[in-house]
Amino acid sequence: MPTFPDLMAHAVEGVFAINGEQRVIFWNQACEKLTGISATAALGDNCHDVLKGQDPYGRPLCKANCPLCELSKGGPPPAQLPMRITHADGKTLQFNVGTMLIPSSRANEWNVVHVMRRGRQCGKEGQHGCDRKPDAAEPATSLHAQTPPCQMAASLLTSREREILRLLADGAGVMPMSDRLHISATTVRNHIQRLMAKLDVHSRAEAVAYAHRHRLN
Repeated sequence: MPTFPDLMAHAVEGVFAINGEQRVIFWNQACEKLTGISATAALGDNCHDVLKGQDPYGRPLCKANCPLCELSKGGPPPAQLPMRITHADGKTLQFNVGTMLIPSSRANEWNVVHVMRRGRQCGKEGQHGCDRKPDAAEPATSLHAQTPPCQMAASLLTSREREILRLLADGAGVMPMSDRLHISATTVRNHIQRLMAKLDVHSRAEAVAYAHRHRLN
């Protein structure tokens, strides 16, 4: 029976996987073609050093201990999110990145698999690309209009984390949420910790304020 690497090696879409240490353990041929980065250069290196991914506004998206990498400990993956990287030839490329988990050989750990699909291609820095301001006549589907900044962190939230964030914003405590959602209090707390990490806030009060400020509740 074919293994996961066998199935993904010649996939049309770029597929790469990282372990719990954020090191690239799989990098298929499509990733090489899409990024200009060879498997030899990528394998064994930290994913954030390989891709140096940014959000559509040029802010760092790939970094040490990012929320997506925390999925190596388990948990439902988020919906796909936009990412842009700089190709080896200098062009800035836009991707939509999906995430899934596959079992790791290490106990209580998962390998995080990312699937990269091409989005709109941007030009080189300073050349009618992602860094330019959209023209007044440019349609609302431009790269800058696709995802407002306030939604970038929120796009990492799972449906359960969004539900818990809404309950937090409504003033619910851990035990009432546990009873309402039919999950343990420990699971509720874990969801809260994960959503706080994804939103880059340091307290439940900040998470609630974020939800109200960006109308996520």
